[in-house]
Amino acid sequence: MAPVAADNAYSGVQPVAPKQVHTTVWALAESHFRQAQQLYKTSCTTTPTDGGWKASVMAGLTCLYSVVRLCESPKDQVKYFGQVLVLDADTEAKTRLRIAQVLGDWGEGLSNRDDDFDEEEERQLKRALMSVPNADRYTETKYAIIATHCRLLLRRGERGWAEQRIKSAFVDAQKRRQYRWSQYFLLELSNVSYENGDWRSSQSALEMAIRQAQQMGDKVGNAVMAVQQLGRLVQQRDWTGVAALASSLVPLIGDSALANVAHVRVRFWVLSSAAAAMRGNMTEAQESCTSAREALKQWQGSFARQFSEGRAADGGATFSMSSRLSVCGWSYYEAHAWVMVASALAARGDGSYDRASGFLRLALEGIARGEADSMARQLLPLKISVLLHIVDINLAALYIGEAKQALDRVMSVIDECNTNTSALWRSTRDAIALRWAMYKQRTGDFEDAMKAYRCVASRGPRDLCYAARVNMAVLYLTSPELTANESDSLRQIMADLEKSILNVSGSEHDTIRRALLEFTQGMESKEPVKAKTHLLACLRLCSEAADSVLQGWTLCLLGTMVLSTGQYDQAMKMCAAGQSIAQRANDPLQNAAAIGILTQIEKAVGDGDRHAKLLQVDEQMLQRFNAQISDA
Repeated sequence: MAPVAADNAYSGVQPVAPKQVHTTVWALAESHFRQAQQLYKTSCTTTPTDGGWKASVMAGLTCLYSVVRLCESPKDQVKYFGQVLVLDADTEAKTRLRIAQVLGDWGEGLSNRDDDFDEEEERQLKRALMSVPNADRYTETKYAIIATHCRLLLRRGERGWAEQRIKSAFVDAQKRRQYRWSQYFLLELSNVSYENGDWRSSQSALEMAIRQAQQMGDKVGNAVMAVQQLGRLVQQRDWTGVAALASSLVPLIGDSALANVAHVRVRFWVLSSAAAAMRGNMTEAQESCTSAREALKQWQGSFARQFSEGRAADGGATFSMSSRLSVCGWSYYEAHAWVMVASALAARGDGSYDRASGFLRLALEGIARGEADSMARQLLPLKISVLLHIVDINLAALYIGEAKQALDRVMSVIDECNTNTSALWRSTRDAIALRWAMYKQRTGDFEDAMKAYRCVASRGPRDLCYAARVNMAVLYLTSPELTANESDSLRQIMADLEKSILNVSGSEHDTIRRALLEFTQGMESKEPVKAKTHLLACLRLCSEAADSVLQGWTLCLLGTMVLSTGQYDQAMKMCAAGQSIAQRANDPLQNAAAIGILTQIEKAVGDGDRHAKLLQVDEQMLQRFNAQISDA
């Protein structure tokens, strides 16, 4: 490439190679960013200080801006170096790209305003794209700029623009025969489509990527995309598709070509375990967790060698622009945590609360080791996720005090890291608010629970919004007496639930949502036949989605309805099945509900001894529940 043109006044100065200049400044900037990583955990201050992580970030940015100024001004080159430097357009583009990446990663922590650095980040990306040459040899830089710009658009919620940008980049990569980048953009397109609720387009993008990988004989790319597709099917609870894809992937996952991509193997077994646990097949879930831990152990050996050699800097960003697929983005610490979470879910589904809690403690310990290795920022979202899993497990087991402690710890983590104005806080606040509402509901504070549910329903993501509305409906339907305003609110909630099922693309795959809708409609209906129809439909969907908790409550509700019609044998069977589910799940409240209905049945049929025994058990269950509430 031709050297940057100099002013006429300096046209006689002999250009020299730039490697002693910009590469040195780049390295200095990266050292500042690594120092910021190390200081982040202990130096989360509100204003930059000489010893704080913010000062290190600003120092690194200053280095990068100095390279940009040198690229723009031959006068400065002569002023500082006595000669004109050959700083080509690719150097300027890469430097501007790195500035944008740093602003995207650290910008919100450097300012109290969300948009303080967004405009500067976008300006640098646009200038970088204008600077980069159009030749094939510079496509790595060009596509890295586009990928970073798309992440900015997604962070700002401009998903439509991001999707169009990704599509055009994919077409360009296809024309240039840039296989890795076309795979990358297909994966990003799948992710964006899924976030937009377009499940079919998401699957189509993954299937196209899998076909490309197979045509190229790329076993690693094939495995990466197929594992991502498996994750999509698990999220959709498409158990037939999950079973077929997982069985077809087992030989590929064990192939020697994947020996150096342990993260793909770990992710596959984690997803397989999660799917088995959600279906209620705890034996298979435990076996998959064992395989995941074995894969993690293999990874641990190579990670330990890299760490001892100083090559395991998972959190360090570099100027190496690559089309590495984002599904490969797990570091060892993240993989360790997710394996422990999957093991906890399998143990919890098997009725072992202590083992589940132990696995989650191991997950937090692994995250703590990652934090000590200067990865606090990268692991912060995962740490919050693990703590929310602890909340969920304790709420399900009705360990209310432990759930409250975990919620307090989540808020403490967020406060310590000063993330109350960041994208992380915006992405987690609704999940935290939903758990807070569930906690309040468990402790009988229905007014505060309803307020929190309303907040989530009004602004939360699709899944959380739906869950909040269902819980609001259940609260209204279990209220002894509704006011006129509450009745209107209930009707509006039910209408919103039906509308969200009908209007969301891909909703026919979302079995659990339809099951929840049928359950609330069954509770709402005043006509016994219609209510029974809804509840039986809910049972069928629960069986399809393998949701035993909702299935247990539906059986209890059906037992109550059948009991009122005098069909004692049928009511007995339903409540006994509900109690069996509650016992396996170690759920004292659901167990007490089932036993309470069985008590009424025994009283109705005239079995006084059996009635007295069941009444005593029912009281013990309620006392246990009340004791847990009191502990909170």
